[in-house]
Amino acid sequence: MQLRFSVSVSFLIISITLYRIPICFCAEYEASCRSSFDCANLKHLGYPFWGSERPDYCGHPKFELDCDGEYAEITIKSESYRVLEVNYADYSLRVVRTDFWNNTCPIYLRNNSIDLTFFNYSLDSRDLTLYYDCPSPPFSLPYMRPTRFNCSINSTEIVDYFLLAGGGYGTSEIEQTGACRSTIIVPILGSQARILEKDSSVENMKTAIHKGFKLAWEANNTLCSACRNSGGQCGYNTNSGEFTCYCKDGTVPSACGSSKYQCSSNSYQYMQCTDTG
Repeated sequence: MQLRFSVSVSFLIISITLYRIPICFCAEYEASCRSSFDCANLKHLGYPFWGSERPDYCGHPKFELDCDGEYAEITIKSESYRVLEVNYADYSLRVVRTDFWNNTCPIYLRNNSIDLTFFNYSLDSRDLTLYYDCPSPPFSLPYMRPTRFNCSINSTEIVDYFLLAGGGYGTSEIEQTGACRSTIIVPILGSQARILEKDSSVENMKTAIHKGFKLAWEANNTLCSACRNSGGQCGYNTNSGEFTCYCKDGTVPSACGSSKYQCSSNSYQYMQCTDTG
């Protein structure tokens, strides 16, 4: 009877103790997120990107990459984009819509729709307006000089035009005439826009679209910079839905060294952290 009572008390004490010690995989998370990863055409990626074999807690939910194809792809508001380049120096990525890859005649004609909470167009971007299924000529505005290109829909050739916004030209007048059935605005790089201003050929238009456009990203950039500068690894707490910094001695909301948690390794290769606050 005495032995049974002692075992019960011991079990109760251990249970209470473990309940008061939040267990986190601090060391494991920090080690997992420390290494960069490759994704299709992109090399040496880190936060906020994740995908393939890189776990979700090492990135931001909005920056998952599909790494299965020739090019990495990211989905923004249900639209798929091929990621051509990632630049950590200015937190930007160069993308092209998947349906416009090597193609100026997509099946579904719709404008871009990006999530402005996490992405924004580069200041160097210019708008290229594509007009589909137009009469010939589509409008009688002599100061506008759109360039014609052709698409085929259901084996029927239709007349299409493109016009670079800015540079003294507008596009609203064309839209107001209602001459063309569909109007799509495609962002392009400023460098490609300057080439089109000199030579608005169809080939230059196709190249401009193929080169894509830049998006600046915002995924707790300031917090991540502070975390890295303190020796931590940037990540995301999928339970709380917040940015987190993985440190060797614990997990904190911003930078290592500001934690109120004391952590120590155990034989199972993860950290047990005790709240000392």
